[in-house]
Amino acid sequence: PVDRVLMQRNRQVLVLAPYMRQQIVLAHDTQRLADVQRAEDLKGLPLAAERGTGAASALMGFGGGALRDQVSIYNTGEEAVRAVIEGKAAGAYVMRAQAESTLFRARVAPGKVRLTPLPLPGVPDTGWTVGMAIKSEHKELGQALETALGQLRGSGELLAIFRKHGLTLTAP
Repeated sequence: PVDRVLMQRNRQVLVLAPYMRQQIVLAHDTQRLADVQRAEDLKGLPLAAERGTGAASALMGFGGGALRDQVSIYNTGEEAVRAVIEGKAAGAYVMRAQAESTLFRARVAPGKVRLTPLPLPGVPDTGWTVGMAIKSEHKELGQALETALGQLRGSGELLAIFRKHGLTLTAP
């Protein structure tokens, strides 16, 4: 993440070249869960999340653990989304890129699974900016990476790469 506090606390690393915004979403089966307005809408439904992530912690910790017994933990976000595709879960709380790439590769019919932002306590409402990180002593490398990324963005190639994998390129 491109985070000023993180960057100030770790002077051994340069975080640079922000290129997208990442967000946690609920990938949900529209037949089982047509619309989600708030976390309370998830009560009683089987849910999925990725092991060891802030998303999993936020989902299981919501409302003092109100949803905890409904959450199955998977090794990856992709596996959590596949649980929705396979009908094992009504929704998976994962990063948007994980959901989009999994749905794209599985060729899920449009409208079968919807991605809905669902802010929970401890999860940034608008997501966070993603960039690159290098050792701080390699400033020339950083400048070269920023230049190359600018060229990829300017030529449309970065957008083409995202689209090729079924991802949405959101501005940082």
